[in-house]
Amino acid sequence: MSHAPRNSFIAPGVSRYSRSVAYSKKALYKRQKSTVAAPVKETAAEKTVEVKGAKNGGKRTVPAQKAPRFYPAEDVPQPKVSRKTAKKTALRSTITPGTVVILLAGRYRGKRAVVLKQLDSGLLLVTGPFKINA
Repeated sequence: MSHAPRNSFIAPGVSRYSRSVAYSKKALYKRQKSTVAAPVKETAAEKTVEVKGAKNGGKRTVPAQKAPRFYPAEDVPQPKVSRKTAKKTALRSTITPGTVVILLAGRYRGKRAVVLKQLDSGLLLVTGPFKINA
């Protein structure tokens, strides 16, 4: 049975400790980083192939990798027309301007923020109080 994680979750995706605190708790900075360089294989650009027939010379040099059969056309590709339309995003009734929310994703996950307003795209405009986050 595995042990309990040192950095437990407050909510799904929101850790109790930040990445930097978890890094220092694990003392990863003390461990020695070991990397093994992969051996580089030298491949020949051409290879010799036996050719049948008495009058054909016996051998030919051919490229090791075949050239592609099809090359891209020179004309500029036209972008596809998008038929997607933006729908009005329904916001929870409890989230009003001035509500303190906890961010659940991204760089600032776990931080508190104050909702200012909902933009036309449905995105929430928030500001973070320094006193709570610091």
